[in-house]
Amino acid sequence: MQIIKSNDKNWEEGQGYNKKILFDDIDKNNVIVQEVKIKPGETAKTHFHKIQTEIFYFLNHNGYWAINGEKKEFEIGDILIIEPMDEHSVVNKTDKDYLYLAFKYNYDPKDIYWK
Repeated sequence: MQIIKSNDKNWEEGQGYNKKILFDDIDKNNVIVQEVKIKPGETAKTHFHKIQTEIFYFLNHNGYWAINGEKKEFEIGDILIIEPMDEHSVVNKTDKDYLYLAFKYNYDPKDIYWK
């Protein structure tokens, strides 16, 4: 058994977003779990991955996504699966943090291509 406490992890700055790495099993299975925060008024710029698949679980609904040119909004508890080559960006349209969990497999930190 493992217990992971989000409050014990530190936020890391990204391009328009912040993340906490909650679980990292890259050496064995290329899996990583992150808590992601898009601050008010911020945008995680358009990008895609060639190899990895991302599964997102929404903790609130303070923003929207652009996925392959389509605007999508999600409710608390919704799950989104971004497959390789799906272009996506995230926009926080509110004055509160936009929070979700990201489960990534076939993860490679170099597998990100910004548009």
